[in-house]
Amino acid sequence: MVAVQLFGHEPDTMASQAAWIEQVMGENLAYIDINMGCPARKIVTKGDGSALMKNPGLIGEIVNAAVKASSVPVSVKLRLGWDENSKNAAECAKIACENGASFIAVHGRTTAQGYSGTADLDGIREVVRAVNVPVIGNGDIKTCADAKKMLDYTGCAGIMVGRAALGNIYFIKQLSHYIKTGEELPPQTGLERLSLAKRHIGLIQ
Repeated sequence: MVAVQLFGHEPDTMASQAAWIEQVMGENLAYIDINMGCPARKIVTKGDGSALMKNPGLIGEIVNAAVKASSVPVSVKLRLGWDENSKNAAECAKIACENGASFIAVHGRTTAQGYSGTADLDGIREVVRAVNVPVIGNGDIKTCADAKKMLDYTGCAGIMVGRAALGNIYFIKQLSHYIKTGEELPPQTGLERLSLAKRHIGLIQ
C-alpha cells in the first residue's frame, strides 16, 4: 500500500483530488497526506505548502473538505511555522485534528530556515502535547541514535526520514531494526549494495 501527498490551497479542489486519488488507487491507498510543510519558493509563493500556516482557518477548511471527500485517513505535514516569530505548529495541528486529521507529521524547522540550522525538538514536543492523535517527528534523523533521541525526547509516535535515506535506502531497514530490538545492524557489504542497486534498476525498467 502507498500514501499520496497533495498540495494546494483551495478546499474544493483538494476535496475533488482526494476523491479522485482514492478512486484511482482503490484499496492500494493507505492514506492521503496534505502538504502544509514544503518551504520551496515555487510552492509557497502560490499560497501552498507551508504558506498555509499563515492562515490556520484555511487549514481547517482544507482538511475538513478532504476528510469528507475520502474514506481513507487524512494526515497533515507541517513545519514549526513561517519564521521564528510565528511558530504556530501546535495551533495548526489542533485545527487540523478538530477537522478530522488522523495524524500529524511535523518538521522541526520553520519555513524561513529551509533546511539550515538544526531541527527543534522542543517544537515537535509542543505539537505532541497539543493533540490527541499520533505525531510523526521529522528533521535531522541521520543515525539510529538521532531516531532514539527524537522518540524519547518528544514523545512522538513515529519518525519520518528524508534526506538521510537518499542514496542509502538501507538506512530505513537499520532504523526499523534498531527501534524494534535496540540493536544496530552492521553496515552493508559491497555485495549487498550491488544486489540492492540491481533490484532497484530492475524495478525501474
